[in-house]
This record gives sequence, structure tokens and C-alpha cells, in this order.
Amino acid sequence: MSSRTKQPYKTDNYINVLFDLFFTFMKISPLTFGGGIAMIPHIESEIVNKKRWFMRRDVPDIIAIAQSAPGSIAINSSIYMGYKVRGIGGALAAMLGMLLPAALIIVLLTYLFLTYQELPIVEDAFKGIRPAIIGLILFAGFKIGRGAIRDLFTLLLFTVAVVLLFGLTISPVFLIIGGALAGGLLHAYRKKRS
Repeated sequence: MSSRTKQPYKTDNYINVLFDLFFTFMKISPLTFGGGIAMIPHIESEIVNKKRWFMRRDVPDIIAIAQSAPGSIAINSSIYMGYKVRGIGGALAAMLGMLLPAALIIVLLTYLFLTYQELPIVEDAFKGIRPAIIGLILFAGFKIGRGAIRDLFTLLLFTVAVVLLFGLTISPVFLIIGGALAGGLLHAYRKKRS
């Protein structure tokens, strides 16, 4: 992955960069309705367009790495990006920025839902939220696919993964491992030919 991450220059104030990471991910965190995939457009906006910590072509790789590890894609991607920008301190700052607002919102929504779940307006609100979340996920999937499918090989891998996932209901873990192996084999093949 060829990222444009900033290296720790002597002129940078390390603490300011950590606060910048924390507040950047704190802004993204409340926008992750529908799961981590729904936050991808917001991540692109912040880390690519505004902060210029990464390039747009890096985002599919970041998401692939974050989804390959156990845990939430939102937390995994924030840790990875924070680490690339400022090492361990950056990883912790980004993770806390992503974690704190989401945790507070979950506690508040859980309380409100348990208290008012019988009200018809609450039931109707949740019926309206579901289709909107699906739209966000589909949009994020389209944006990732546009950057991840780069040639015939990646298109073939995508097609095989979709068929196996929906046709045979194979675990995504095996698809991730299989994709990594196929990419490694292609790399070895190209290296041997050149």
C-alpha cells in the first residue's frame, strides 16, 4: 500500500498530531450508523480530502486490512490509520476518538429504547432507519468496489467470492484467506516470469 502518511518530522508537535487524530476520529465515530462500512465515505472525506494523510487508492486496502482482523471494522481501521500516521500513540488516539462517542451514543440509545420502545413513533422510526442503513452500506460497497476491482484478476476474485458467499454460504474468513493466498500466488507467478 503506497500511502502518503506523514512521518514524524521535528517541526511537527507530536501532541498536536495526536489530538488531531483523536478529534478527527471523534467526528467520524457518530456517523457510523449501519456499521463500520457505512463510515467509509466519511473516512475518505476526512483522511483523504481534508487531512491528506492517505490517498484515495489506499482506502480499499485499509478496509481490507481492518476487515481481516477480528473486531469492529471502525475500531480496526482507526487503529491502523492512527498507527500509520503517528505510531503507537497515533493508534491509541485514533482508537479512543472512534470509541468514546460511539460508546456514549450506544448507552444513551439503549436507555431510550428500553424506556420508550413500546411507543408507536419509536417502532416507526426504526422501520425507517433500516432501509436508510442498507442504502449507506450499498453506497459504501460501491465505493470500495470501484477502488478494489482494478483488473481482470481482481474482478475474477470478486465474482468467485460473491458466488461462494451467497451460493454456498462459505464463511467470510475462508474467503479472506483464499483471497490473500490467490494474491500471493499471483505475485509469485509475476515475479517468476519477470
